Amino acid sequence: MIRLKRLLRRVGLEFGCLLALASVASGQTPVSGQTPATLPPWTPGTLDIHHLATGQGNATFFVLPDGTTLLLDAGAASPPGVRPIAPPRPDTSRRGGEWIARYVTRMTPTGREPELAYALLTHFHADHMGFISAQSPPSAHGDYQLAGITDVAESVPIRRIIDRGWPDYDYPEPLDNPSLANYRRFLEARQRTDGLAVERFAAGRSDQIRLVLDPAAYPSFEIRNLHANGDVWTGTGDAVDRIVPPLETVAKEDWPRENHSSLAFLLRYGPFSYYTGGDLQGVPPDGYPAWHDQETPIARAIGGPVDVAVTGHHGSIEPANAFFLATLRPRVHIVPAWSKTHPAPVVLKRLLNTRIYPEPRDIFVLEFHDETKATIGSRAEQVASDHGHVVVRVAPGGESYRVFVLDNRTESQGVLSTHGPYPSARSGPEN
Repeated sequence: MIRLKRLLRRVGLEFGCLLALASVASGQTPVSGQTPATLPPWTPGTLDIHHLATGQGNATFFVLPDGTTLLLDAGAASPPGVRPIAPPRPDTSRRGGEWIARYVTRMTPTGREPELAYALLTHFHADHMGFISAQSPPSAHGDYQLAGITDVAESVPIRRIIDRGWPDYDYPEPLDNPSLANYRRFLEARQRTDGLAVERFAAGRSDQIRLVLDPAAYPSFEIRNLHANGDVWTGTGDAVDRIVPPLETVAKEDWPRENHSSLAFLLRYGPFSYYTGGDLQGVPPDGYPAWHDQETPIARAIGGPVDVAVTGHHGSIEPANAFFLATLRPRVHIVPAWSKTHPAPVVLKRLLNTRIYPEPRDIFVLEFHDETKATIGSRAEQVASDHGHVVVRVAPGGESYRVFVLDNRTESQGVLSTHGPYPSARSGPEN
């Protein structure tokens, strides 16, 4: 009887997935009013990458094949008591960092206490680390306030933080603002009380972010650091090139800014590959130096296709240049848009342009506001999803992956749509 029940459940699940796939292929959306399925739990050997749509900036939660957890960014752009730039998701009852922490807690592998082996900040902007104001509440764990990454740490222990500035925070010049000062007090307090480890992200390395629970079981897994502070991996060994000229030779108005200094990495798991790069740019504004394009040297280092790429700077006007797209040729684009200025029409046009590369692609926008769609026009209808948390689930060994879009209007996080399975780029063509 037990075996029969399991068989029926399995048949029902597979039939439901087939229906979902059929609706996606036909351009249809799930019928409203139906109770959506929930995301099946993570299992060992699976790689999950959760792109959170909080309406407050970037946050990506990784559950790596051995269960190692990693949080990339913890955006909370709107401080308490200030009218939000964009509608927070699910609602305004909690701060952005609190919503992230609750999501991480729910998606932590079954049977384990919530914990982050790693937290990375791509750079020091509020929509990636949190905005501190006089209204930000104090922490119960030290002399600092809560927003973004510090809010997450209030309820989810973090073992190691990696950022672009530690320990000096002086590139390209000493960084001084309330949010960064608060973050540094947080680091100092948690180093004393919890033994928090802090490191500076080093471009070129492939051993800084590793599996910590059972690395021997997954030898094909790797995270390669691609870029930080103007250093770019060359594609050979751990070597890097310096793409920023000596600052004393550069006019101050042309110095690299915070976005230009973002962290970027390439994740590989068997034949599967995934790129993410904070707010780096590939199309510098007119009149700016050519080295303000970080995407081109990164694409040269990667040297070939990836399965999934996160569009830089939320899809603003500077990312996703043609060379970058033609080299990486992503099957899946994830656009972490959250404000009404993202994605820019010209960027969406490039992402859809089959003259840049002819292969099919699906584009998932985390929060595509109606006003933005109206500005863009018919191209806005060509995306695979226009709101919701986007979860990339990679099968054990990395041969294939699916994309699940989860409801971000409530904490039920029911599955709104399912896409795939996609074969990984180096495992063979699509059926």
